[in-house]
Amino acid sequence: MESPDFPNSEKKLWDSVLRQNVVIDFSNTLKAMTFSKRLLCLSGIWPLEIRDSLFISFILYGLVFNILALLDIIKYIKNFGYILANVMEYMVIIMALTKLIMLRIKYRSLSQFLIETKADYTADNYTNDEERLIFFKYNKLSYRFIIILFPWAAFLTLSYYLKAIIPNILTVRANSSSEYKLSAQIKLLEPTDAKRYALDCLFELIRVIMIVSDYMGADALLITIGFHLTGQLAIFKYRVRNSLNNTHGSRQGIRKIILGHHRLIRLADLLEDSFNIIIGQHLFGTTILLCISSYRMLTSLAIIETAGIITFVVFALLLMFKLFFYCYVGESLLEESSNLCDELYFCDWYELSIIDMKLIWICMMRTSKPLKLTCAKFSVLSVRTFTDIV
Repeated sequence: MESPDFPNSEKKLWDSVLRQNVVIDFSNTLKAMTFSKRLLCLSGIWPLEIRDSLFISFILYGLVFNILALLDIIKYIKNFGYILANVMEYMVIIMALTKLIMLRIKYRSLSQFLIETKADYTADNYTNDEERLIFFKYNKLSYRFIIILFPWAAFLTLSYYLKAIIPNILTVRANSSSEYKLSAQIKLLEPTDAKRYALDCLFELIRVIMIVSDYMGADALLITIGFHLTGQLAIFKYRVRNSLNNTHGSRQGIRKIILGHHRLIRLADLLEDSFNIIIGQHLFGTTILLCISSYRMLTSLAIIETAGIITFVVFALLLMFKLFFYCYVGESLLEESSNLCDELYFCDWYELSIIDMKLIWICMMRTSKPLKLTCAKFSVLSVRTFTDIV
């Protein structure tokens, strides 16, 4: 960032104030990561703090819920509308369960990523204010995405849980002969008395915790570390530009470039290995949920059911936003990786020695294969993926 044209004393004061403000901002750079940690700790799958007792409990719960849902589908297989409502419910649980299992399986890779990037959240890791501002850009972007996404998803989940329970409690209190009803579509869980109803409400509350912790926690972690890696690529591109255009001490600068590039490639491989299955199942599940919610929205529209129309419109918009956030992370990583190749090509490589030019050429060959996230290794995650699905 360039300072205004002030006298030397005032310019030094301006630069000092700017640096102090940048350093102070570093106290908030872990907000997004801390938010992800708190969500994943609820189910015991934070990569640096695994708790198998919580993990196994949620696994057993998810399996029991899905078995009951499957039995319910078999029993009411001729009721098409009921089957669709049931599929919507247990599809979300399946997606949360898959994310829970994959995060537990890949916790070593994620732990390595988090440990290696821990120093990136300190001001000393950046040599000037320009690098710090690039870091802030992507760090704040991930936090803003999470702040937009989480309250919306949490409110929709809680409202779906409470919309049937609270009115039903009031109805039963007013008329003791009324039936107990739950928010879940599984009829096998329908209670017959107040004690059973209270236990079933607790059973469903665990489902809400599971969705918030695993389903949203995995999304928050991917967005956080995905944008962090993208920001590090942008910072590395800035360092490449300054290092290669400075002919003094180029050999040492090129050595740092090679080591830094190797580090980023390794981090991208860790991220891809940890999340490609999660991304694949998320895109597949989101596609199914979008189709079902759109159908149910049209059904509600046909019978002029206002509450149903609003619910499914909001749910469909939430699914599309989450899908867009996934694809935007992949697109940002692709773009910054491609820009790095261009930066190496347009540098003053012709002023370097033969050995240095060969080293730069090797780096350019590697950057010709951009860093990317994939959907279970089948396709590259990008904005085009979003448009294809929608």
